[in-house]
Amino acid sequence: MPSGKQSVPVDFLVLHNARMTVRVASKGGAVVDGKTSDGRFFLRPYIGTEQELTVQRAACFPLVPIGNRVAGNGFHFTGRRRSFVPNTQESLYLHGDGWLGDWNVLEASVEAVTMAFSRKADENSPYAYRATQTIRLTGATLDMQLSITNSGDEILPFGMGFHPFFPRTPKTALKASAVRWWTEAPSHLPHTLEAPPEDMVFARSTPLPDRWINNAFEGWDGKATIAWPEHNLSLSVEATEVFARFMLFAPDTDRSFFCFEPMSHTPNALASVETDPMGLALLAPGEEISGRLLLTILDGSEVP
Repeated sequence: MPSGKQSVPVDFLVLHNARMTVRVASKGGAVVDGKTSDGRFFLRPYIGTEQELTVQRAACFPLVPIGNRVAGNGFHFTGRRRSFVPNTQESLYLHGDGWLGDWNVLEASVEAVTMAFSRKADENSPYAYRATQTIRLTGATLDMQLSITNSGDEILPFGMGFHPFFPRTPKTALKASAVRWWTEAPSHLPHTLEAPPEDMVFARSTPLPDRWINNAFEGWDGKATIAWPEHNLSLSVEATEVFARFMLFAPDTDRSFFCFEPMSHTPNALASVETDPMGLALLAPGEEISGRLLLTILDGSEVP
């Protein structure tokens, strides 16, 4: 006979309406997956086990109080060095704390959930803050709102973003206008800001290049569209002004997904915060920043 404690399925919150079903977890404040009412996934299907949520395998998580990697695991600000302890198996601190923490559910209904995450400054990170996230279904739109309040006792630079994973098919196409992009350094940090190469210009609906992609794009207008012709499905992406740039990630070892990540700041912006914040918000105690991401299901695969 089996012995010992048996694992039980994770208790996901299931949001649904006539157009879609979205599963949400308090762990990491994550959206687990999302699909249309007829079963077509517009967010990556969850590829982990039901017994224990693996946030990295979910469909979306919030980036607070910073997104992407931090060079040297620290930064200088107001005459002092502030340090991070790496929070994954990688050598650099990655994506902040919210995606690795447990969020408290404040309100929940059939179509919406509001969660909050708080932390105090400690040896792992200099940041003390409270983040609040509301995930709501409104007709054909998945509406995600995120805010961060500085709950510490000093001014610090804050950033935020969303890290959605989308299904990738051979004909997946992206439309997203941007002015410039950052080349990638071997450390996966941004290297040089320049005009993007021809195959990385998405002003018109364009298939994703069949190669490794891990680049930040600047000068985004907050609008994008993703099309999956094989599934007769498209998705409109709309973000508020705070998200003036995005990360595009598509690994060459797994072509089943890609990431389109609206961000308030350039990756590794902490390295230059005293001369150029690159989108980081300098928040005094009690001040906040907020942003919103709307994902709207479009019938048909034609990108407007």
